[in-house]
Amino acid sequence: MLKVLFVCTGNTCRSSMAAALFKKLAQEKGKDIEIDSCGIAAVDGMPASSEAIQVLKERGIDLSGHRAKKLRENLLNSDLILTMTKSQRDYILNNFPKLKGRVFVLTEFINEGEFEDIEDPYGMGIETYKKVADELWNNLQKLIERIEQKTIK
Repeated sequence: MLKVLFVCTGNTCRSSMAAALFKKLAQEKGKDIEIDSCGIAAVDGMPASSEAIQVLKERGIDLSGHRAKKLRENLLNSDLILTMTKSQRDYILNNFPKLKGRVFVLTEFINEGEFEDIEDPYGMGIETYKKVADELWNNLQKLIERIEQKTIK
């Protein structure tokens, strides 16, 4: 089974939304994928931000039970580790160089090297969260297409 880990800074906004959205997408497509998320500077046990919960609720996803997890080596046994920014990718690769080839910025992975950081909506208001959720959804649809094309085993 393919294991995918989404990583951001605090694991209360982007990576938690990405994981929840990707779970919905994988279920819709009938894909058996293990999906998790964590944050480089997360405080274990923190709930998702109220804006992230609200934006995903509007999409039929309940994020209220999410609890943040700090990035730890035992979480890095995933087949694919997708970060929201280049600096997060670089942090992981600098600390865990053996993961080279499995760690990418989400947009870098789906665009075959070209990437754009996904903005951190923390503290930016609900409209920014909606914009980020839309951006994540569009990118995650491309990710599931890559998986369906069997470009990832």
